[in-house]
Amino acid sequence: MGLLLIIFLFMQGAKTSEHEIGEEVIKGEAELKIQDRKILLWPELKPFAPLDSVISQEKYLFDEKLYSTIDELNTPILYLHSEYLRVPLLSRFMYGTIALFIPRFEKTVSSWELVITDTKGNIARKFAERGLPPSSISWDGRTDNGDMSNMGETYDYVFTAFDAVGNPTRIAGHSYQFNGVIYDEKDTKIVAVASSELFNEKTSTFSHDARGYLDEAANIVKESFKREVVVYSYSESEALAKSRGNAVMNALIERVVLPEVAIKTAPRFIPGLQPKYSKIEIVIQ
Repeated sequence: MGLLLIIFLFMQGAKTSEHEIGEEVIKGEAELKIQDRKILLWPELKPFAPLDSVISQEKYLFDEKLYSTIDELNTPILYLHSEYLRVPLLSRFMYGTIALFIPRFEKTVSSWELVITDTKGNIARKFAERGLPPSSISWDGRTDNGDMSNMGETYDYVFTAFDAVGNPTRIAGHSYQFNGVIYDEKDTKIVAVASSELFNEKTSTFSHDARGYLDEAANIVKESFKREVVVYSYSESEALAKSRGNAVMNALIERVVLPEVAIKTAPRFIPGLQPKYSKIEIVIQ
């Protein structure tokens, strides 16, 4: 009897292990109908579209002013500093160093001097020190007063070395014509060039060599422009100064994207100015 009780309890435990107490198993099937409507799209294929375009003589309009319109909206942040707009060329201007002198002496030198003079013999710059001269002496084009030398001027130089007794040894250099320079003046960048390098004599018509100078000047404007560009034209004739200034300003406008109000010209009429000293100064700030 006891054995039958144990078997009965064991069978009851095995039966309840399939489902926990309180759970109810429901079996059956239910039909579910989806009521949402699906959108049917057929892709539009036109395999002959390229051929149709040719047959129908389809054309596309290109707005040539689109570039300038976009550039003006972004000036000067994106486009003026873009290397894509810079035209690679050989330099026609002097940057920083106008002339470089390399003196060589075998004898002992106690002192030396380098004198740079203009065509009238006036001293433009003088270097002088005691002891041996340096391996090289560079001239940035400025006079002893700190002013930039005249464009179009021809300069000569003489180097003199003195021994312990004071005997001089002089070396005369070749003449140097000063035609163009790029230099910094306070917060501005200045591009200066002799008018004889840009224009035919007594006219505002560009010479054959002007293109190289104008392209390089435009490169400097692209790299240095912040707020304004002013083209100063120095001439012995008031009308010539005005026409040359306008010619250079228009040439820059063709090469550089600038706001209309950011570039202007200012003629500088100087009575009695020698034609060789006529010049163009492009002041970038």
